[in-house]
Amino acid sequence: MSQPQKQPNILLIMSDQHHKGIMGCAGHPLVQTPNLDALAGRATRFQNAICNFPLCGPSRASFMTGRHPHETEVWGNNEEFRSDMPTYAHAFGAAGYETVLSGRMHFVGADQRHGFERRVIGDCPASGYIAAGWQLGDVLGMLRDTPGMSRSGLTKSGAGRSGYLAYDEAVTDAAVQYLRERSAADEARPMMLTVGYAMPHCPFVADPADYALYADSVAEPTATEADLAHQHPLIQDQRAKFGSAPLPEPAVRKRVTAAYYGMVTHLDRQVGRVLQALADAGMAEDTIVVYTSDHGEQLGEHGCWWKSTFYEGSVGVPLLVARPGAAASVSPANVGLMDIGPTLLDLAGLPPLPGATGRSFRASLDGHDADWDDTVFAENVGKQPEFGPWRMIKRGHWKYNYYHGSEPELFDLSTDPTEDHNLAGDPAHAALEAQLRAAVLDGWDPDSIAVRQSLRRREASLLGRWQKEKQPAESDAPWFGDSPPENYLVDSTETAS
Repeated sequence: MSQPQKQPNILLIMSDQHHKGIMGCAGHPLVQTPNLDALAGRATRFQNAICNFPLCGPSRASFMTGRHPHETEVWGNNEEFRSDMPTYAHAFGAAGYETVLSGRMHFVGADQRHGFERRVIGDCPASGYIAAGWQLGDVLGMLRDTPGMSRSGLTKSGAGRSGYLAYDEAVTDAAVQYLRERSAADEARPMMLTVGYAMPHCPFVADPADYALYADSVAEPTATEADLAHQHPLIQDQRAKFGSAPLPEPAVRKRVTAAYYGMVTHLDRQVGRVLQALADAGMAEDTIVVYTSDHGEQLGEHGCWWKSTFYEGSVGVPLLVARPGAAASVSPANVGLMDIGPTLLDLAGLPPLPGATGRSFRASLDGHDADWDDTVFAENVGKQPEFGPWRMIKRGHWKYNYYHGSEPELFDLSTDPTEDHNLAGDPAHAALEAQLRAAVLDGWDPDSIAVRQSLRRREASLLGRWQKEKQPAESDAPWFGDSPPENYLVDSTETAS
């Protein structure tokens, strides 16, 4: 009688705000990511993976549950998803896996597990109302105003230390210690370990040694406001709101880029430490390893930084899936973060996640992209009515951005990968545009979403005020470090405006 196949261990690593093209394995000519490159050397690298909402909290809610944002009803960083909404952690735990979370997952509210049985290090900072600046000050000190989307996030940049750098090192320490203890304990259950990092999320402050790797090699940008005159009016308005219009001085943009590259290298070093600990524990040969990020970083593309658009720099994410014994490959398939949980459950031979609309892309991992329905969606709802509800569809090499109450965008990514030529309204593409618009609106009602989102925002605001007033104890202690570092260096005289 044949023995039942052993269920694989799973190590899932999620960073925060990593541009999918800024890795050596993705062809970047400067950035040093030797550990991610080595992982890609035995993984399937998805060129066209996307997040399902280009903002941390909503993206992660979709990732955890396998559901669209309009199904989780999480549209902001201070909103929680229901504790009775099953996640991939619930599904693996119910199947007998040891489910462990080390680091960030942006859970808001009293439930800081959402199915994980252990959390070896908490989030950063306190998570009852995680978007609140009055909490970030405890971790970032004078950089407290830089993680949000504002001009100070660009001007306060350069070489130095930030609380987020220290946090990621602590997350790595906790994950490495867990793997050592698990190895020593000879745990019989299979493992589902999720490691969540804050890097390379702004503040754009890199360790001095990492910053020095790129300070002289990054070219000073030449783009001007005149180059952006053709932009969609909503993107122009968003840039003005976020403080990236007018464009910062070229020297500032160069400094931000060098710092971001250094932050990616710092992240890569943390990933390498976890992968080495996995090998040292004797688990590398039977563990599926996944690396991804919750959304991208535009880093000046389209005159934008941060996220919150549907352009590839924002909505695109890196995705590496390494399976024991599988050969390296590159897939062009359109897949979403909400598809990762269903895929891992499929690979482990476990039942599908109830309520999930995400799909297993196992066929693409097996080299059968033709068997995959090559369609993905993303959503966005901003705080101001003019910034949402929005929805994007990618089908094959076409991308259609629906902006409720405004003109859409249509891009052919096969001939226009930088998304500079909007084909919406072109009679030659009228039939395709109508088809994609119908797909966007199928089961998605922007007027209803606007009403529901407004209520959710008011609810979250009240809960935030209550949390600030009462300071309730958290179920998993958040990470604050020893003290907020104040030693970042700025080599420019430009001030935030």
